[in-house]
Amino acid sequence: MTSLLLSNRAKHAVSALLKFKYKGFLLHERLIMYEIDYQVFYKHLSNLNMIQYLFEILDEQLGFSNQIQLPQDFAITVILKKNQFYQYRLNQEMKKFLLLMTSVIGSYCFNPNDYVTIPFLKFPDSLSYNVLEINSIFEYLIACVYIGLFYYSMYFCISQILVWSHPAPKTPDRIAQTREEMRRGIKALFYVILLTTGIIWKIQPLNPYYGYYETHEFGLKEFFISLIVYMVTFDVWFYTSHIIGHTPFFWKHFHGEHHEFVEPGAYAQDAVHPVEALIQGPIGHFLPTFIYPFHPVCHHIFGLLTSIYAQLAHDGRWDPAGHTLHHYYYSCNFSIWGFCDFIFGTGYNQQKYPIPYIPTWLRSKVNKNKTEDKKIM
Repeated sequence: MTSLLLSNRAKHAVSALLKFKYKGFLLHERLIMYEIDYQVFYKHLSNLNMIQYLFEILDEQLGFSNQIQLPQDFAITVILKKNQFYQYRLNQEMKKFLLLMTSVIGSYCFNPNDYVTIPFLKFPDSLSYNVLEINSIFEYLIACVYIGLFYYSMYFCISQILVWSHPAPKTPDRIAQTREEMRRGIKALFYVILLTTGIIWKIQPLNPYYGYYETHEFGLKEFFISLIVYMVTFDVWFYTSHIIGHTPFFWKHFHGEHHEFVEPGAYAQDAVHPVEALIQGPIGHFLPTFIYPFHPVCHHIFGLLTSIYAQLAHDGRWDPAGHTLHHYYYSCNFSIWGFCDFIFGTGYNQQKYPIPYIPTWLRSKVNKNKTEDKKIM
């Protein structure tokens, strides 16, 4: 037999492992001897370090010796040779439990550096802390470059597809507006990327929930709670800052710039004053993480999907919260998801706005239908 090597990696999984319950029992309360297939067990682990660390934890908690000699009725016997398991005995219930546990370990200990290599860009050993590891100005600038490449690519690709497929006639005025939206969007995104990367580097480590899922389970329940918290918090923040943006001072100096596009296109999503972009973008995005613990990966996926949603809303063809109506009427539909408009009664209604808004690219079709109806009459 060989003694277990200490694994410096994945030590953040200790508390998660020990606190994880299976059928009401903690890990060290469920160890009973039975048989288990090595290949089935091993394929659920990302590498040997995980296996070594699993038994290191058992050793610490149950007082195993380095030879791992245990009582027959309460434990696990392992023989290591050339980094492989040759023999261990577990019961059928324990087999399912260990497969489940290895899945939990993998979710806590997944190291992106084992699978992705990007020049000069660092990932943390655990994505439960952050999505990037930044320790210096040089790494901050490198991260800005990569984040910028990603978001500019997404911004241009999605917006251009929406512009290209939009039924609005490609008139000189429409093309000129699209170019102006693009110009302002490029400028605003530059500042958004700088602040977003800066928050990841300097602010997130100060968050009281930083690394929360190093020691807590993250499952469907936590996912859906964080999704609801994100949507509600972001909606309240966006709604409040948007209402303030419509006051005379902020309209004149900041928000009015965005409303120059009465009938916006997809590029208008980021065609705002840089100050407004920072307030309603990264600040609104990171604010929910100070209210409830978010897994960093899920948190940034929420932000990505929100950005795509906003592009679709400005395109106008899929706009569930009626943002294009806000650009036309100015005084309704202030929120991003519609929650706050519903609560505070600021949503669009036909009684308040009896003259319906018809996009210019639909007006010719509507007029044509009206003409046909008159001919039939």
